[in-house]
Amino acid sequence: MSLEKIFKHFDKNNDGMFSLDEFSDAVLNFFPNFSQESIEKRFKYIDVNGNGQINANEFVSWFDEVLKRSFAACDVDGDGKITAKELHFVMTTIGKTYTEEIYAKQIQTADTDSDGCLNYEEFKAMLFNDFF
Repeated sequence: MSLEKIFKHFDKNNDGMFSLDEFSDAVLNFFPNFSQESIEKRFKYIDVNGNGQINANEFVSWFDEVLKRSFAACDVDGDGKITAKELHFVMTTIGKTYTEEIYAKQIQTADTDSDGCLNYEEFKAMLFNDFF
């Protein structure tokens, strides 16, 4: 699913803009532990034109940056691909206790080029598959 489709999914009144409530719904769908204060700070940061709403371009730009940083954090060796070993290492450091084999199965499901790793596009697809 593209970031634009995610935006449209959470744009409940279809006005092409996120209100704070719509943005909050979107954020909590992906990051359920975010506080309202944190959401409001991000909303103000993303609203680069300061009009009190977030348009699709602002949202896509911000979310793409979040995803790129997440990908980079998981790509421990910096080769542009995430292996099951890397994913297991990173997830273990944040307290997840799944086995490397579980992550290998997740990667296999999203690995469209069958190289045994996730590139950035496959990584995004894997994350979005869990939500939509």
